[in-house]
Amino acid sequence: MEQRRPDLPRGEWREFFDAMTRDYEGVEVTVEVVSGEFGDQVEAERSPLAYLEYDPKDDQFAVGLGGPGGEPVTRHAVPHPRKIMADTVQQGTVRAFDVVDAEGGQTIVTLHRPRLSTQTPA
Repeated sequence: MEQRRPDLPRGEWREFFDAMTRDYEGVEVTVEVVSGEFGDQVEAERSPLAYLEYDPKDDQFAVGLGGPGGEPVTRHAVPHPRKIMADTVQQGTVRAFDVVDAEGGQTIVTLHRPRLSTQTPA
């Protein structure tokens, strides 16, 4: 039985990806694109995460890859996403989410190693 990721409400997308960037910046990420026209393609495999964002003005989701050590940031964008589904996970587990575009294609983003907080409570 296929496990389905729960849909995120559109009004929470920007805040969700801002928080994901804060929590996961620098971890390894894989970006897969699944479309009826081109099939499954891996756009990036285990690249460092620079950022995740949703821009409501342009109605666009983007993931930035690279950055650490002076590496240039590459960007994968999904214009006019129709739906975003995200795993509800426990700390220390792999995290993944799907972005469905206007034509029904999917971008699957998998975060491989969540960063553990090194800060101590004040």
